[in-house]
Amino acid sequence: MKSAGLAHLFILSAMLGGIARSADEDSAAELKRIGGRFERLFQNAAGTTFRAVKEVDGDQSSVTTFDDVGNVVESHGSTIKTEKRGGVRVLSFFNFVVTAGPDKGHVELGTSSYIYRMDGDTFTEVWGLLDGDDSPPRMFQWRRIKDAK
Repeated sequence: MKSAGLAHLFILSAMLGGIARSADEDSAAELKRIGGRFERLFQNAAGTTFRAVKEVDGDQSSVTTFDDVGNVVESHGSTIKTEKRGGVRVLSFFNFVVTAGPDKGHVELGTSSYIYRMDGDTFTEVWGLLDGDDSPPRMFQWRRIKDAK
């Protein structure tokens, strides 16, 4: 009886290990799929157009915002992970560090998450819809930057 219980425990452990490896492999493949450089344009309250560039390299992400003449306004980086929750993909980031701008040096260790979708060269992120996110819903679309060859 004791050896049967151990055998069942071993089988369950192997199955769960396979599930964890499968999720890790899916996440690694997804990080590769969403990897690269993306940009989006937006306007501030005064109507000035700013450009933000998002770069995803493995499990690292950075976003740099430039003003209308190309000066860096703000930049930050973080560690990211992806997962599938039901029918949606969720990107979570943590170890957030502001690397340029007025809040340079600010660190947030907690995890924040949002729903995302990658369609061709468009990366769409939707904030404010996940449980525990009390911010108002908002959506941002990024276009992949194609490197000149």
